[in-house]
Amino acid sequence: MNDSSTRRSVLASVGAVSVSGVAGCLGDSGQAEADGTPTSTTAANESTTTTGTETSTQQQSQPFTRGQLVDDFEDIGTKDTRWGTVGGTVEADTDDVYAGTQSVHMTNKNGDAAGIYKSFPDGLDLRKHDLSLAVKLQKPVRGKIAAELIAPARSDMLVSKRFIPKELNDWIRIDLGYTGKTGKPVMKSIQELRLMVLTPKGKPINVHIDDLRKIPKPDKGKVILQFDDAVTSQYEVAFKELQKRGWPGGVAVIPDAINSEGNLTTGQMREMRDAGWDMMAHPQAPKPLPAYSEAKQQRMIQQAYNYLDLKGFPKGARHFVAPYNRVSKTTLDIVSEFHDTGFMFGACPNNAQQPSNMHAISRVMGKDPQGTRRILNIAEEFNQLAVVTWHSIGEGEEYETSPADFKNVLNHLEQKDVDVIAPSGLLDD
Repeated sequence: MNDSSTRRSVLASVGAVSVSGVAGCLGDSGQAEADGTPTSTTAANESTTTTGTETSTQQQSQPFTRGQLVDDFEDIGTKDTRWGTVGGTVEADTDDVYAGTQSVHMTNKNGDAAGIYKSFPDGLDLRKHDLSLAVKLQKPVRGKIAAELIAPARSDMLVSKRFIPKELNDWIRIDLGYTGKTGKPVMKSIQELRLMVLTPKGKPINVHIDDLRKIPKPDKGKVILQFDDAVTSQYEVAFKELQKRGWPGGVAVIPDAINSEGNLTTGQMREMRDAGWDMMAHPQAPKPLPAYSEAKQQRMIQQAYNYLDLKGFPKGARHFVAPYNRVSKTTLDIVSEFHDTGFMFGACPNNAQQPSNMHAISRVMGKDPQGTRRILNIAEEFNQLAVVTWHSIGEGEEYETSPADFKNVLNHLEQKDVDVIAPSGLLDD
């Protein structure tokens, strides 16, 4: 048993703490409300980098060591650097660092774009690897980290965009899961890589990046299907449809809502569990978790974990789904004490062998069939992990997704050569 599992066992014995107030989990982080950004940048600006910032953040004590280092950015700010600038100002920062002795600090007070690019004359081989990056996004307060992989020209290119919630303004490691494709990229020979933040003009940018790595991926993509808030339609529609196909799923359970009108019963949860589904922890309160003190966040997270563990769902209790898709660094630190995985809206796929941040696994919203099918296509082609989530499913305006749209995605998924797994498949397989 690892330290986290031991910690959870001790904490579970303390007992559940009641939390009043149940709220929906969409909050302000759905795709429609994420900062809009263009899909590409203008021509690269060859301006030179400079050094020095005053920002102070403690360096990570245990840097990520999986995979192979692609770039540690230690040459940024020197005459030997091979990185060019894509808009804004690029500096080396020796005070705010994820790993090594310095990070890259990219700013643009006028918005639009801030980033860097690098050419790989011999080609960067990503046939069997995904890219992983450490990021600290301070401005915009919620936005997207974007990457462009040009292979070999812009007519054959992959795009990655990862959404970062507003309170998560500290260092976080993310997978650069692909969200768009042009042409037929040659993955054995990526010729150029661009890392940047894009915003509307006038919206300032302030971001640090560090420790770019490539991590191994499997020979086959994976898909996880999740359902938030444990509403009745997930048993009546989603469970029935997935059962027909022999697929498991995961339900994000709000403890105080179970056995109430419009929500799952304990009996339904057990039936789903016995069919291979995970009942996942989804603590809810009137506000997102970062709005509360560290002590109260811990009580809420602990209560949701204890509820599932004591009710006979210890396997699902290993998984956490962020309420309102909002977390801070403090929230993630607490989550890691109780849970082995954490999920939140990120708008892109993940590394399918093991996401590089198991407590900030990116999800995409499934209510747009066309966009969801595109993500599934990319996950299949490039062997990545797509986590797709829905809320209520049914006919009428009170439901977020119609049964027809839901089945449309499932029928498309049936044609994909991927493994459909429960969240626990990331831990147990």
